[in-house]
Amino acid sequence: MPAPRPCRRRPVTVAGRPAILAALLLLAAVPAIARDWPGGADWLVAAGPTRSDGYALELARSTARWEVAVGWVGEQRVNVRTEQDTCYAQPVGLPVCETLTSTAKRDVPGYGYLSAQRRFTFRREAWLKPLLGAGLLASSDTNPYVSSHVTFSLSAGLRFGERWLLEWRHFSNAGLEQPNLGQDMLLLRGRW
Repeated sequence: MPAPRPCRRRPVTVAGRPAILAALLLLAAVPAIARDWPGGADWLVAAGPTRSDGYALELARSTARWEVAVGWVGEQRVNVRTEQDTCYAQPVGLPVCETLTSTAKRDVPGYGYLSAQRRFTFRREAWLKPLLGAGLLASSDTNPYVSSHVTFSLSAGLRFGERWLLEWRHFSNAGLEQPNLGQDMLLLRGRW
C-alpha cells in the first residue's frame, strides 16, 4: 500500500477570488458614503434599454456626492464577429492569403451588479443639471459585455428638476480582460 501523500493547501489570494476583491473594493467606499447619508440620501429607481435589445433595472441610494446601486441587466443577444487569416503555399512564388469572416449571434444571460460611484453635479441651482459619475462595479457573471467580475462604471446624465434623471451608464474593464465590449444602457431614473 503506497504511503499517503501530504495534503497541499493552496493559499487563498484576493486576486484569485473576484467576488471577495469586488466586495472589498466596494466596501472601501462605504465610510465616505455613510458620512453623507444622515438626512441627505434619496432612493432612486431606474429602468431602461441596453444597446443589445436588453433591459436594465436598478435601485440606488444616492447622496449629493455618492451613489450605491444594485441592478439587473436582462438577457441580451450579442453579434460575435470573427476574422481568420489563412495562407496557402504555392508551388512557385509567394503564398496566397485570404481573410475569412464569420458572424454569429450569441445569447447572453442576465446578470446582477452592485456599484459604488462618486457623482459630480454641475449647475446645482439650475432646473437642468448635468452630472458625471465614476466608480467600481461588481457583477455576478461574466460575458462578452462584462468580461471580469470587477469593472469600472462611468455615467453621464441630465437631471430635470429634483425628481427625474436621464442617464447613460457604461461598464467596462478598460481592456484588462478580453473580450471587452462594455455594457451600455440608457436609464430613466426617478428620485424619492
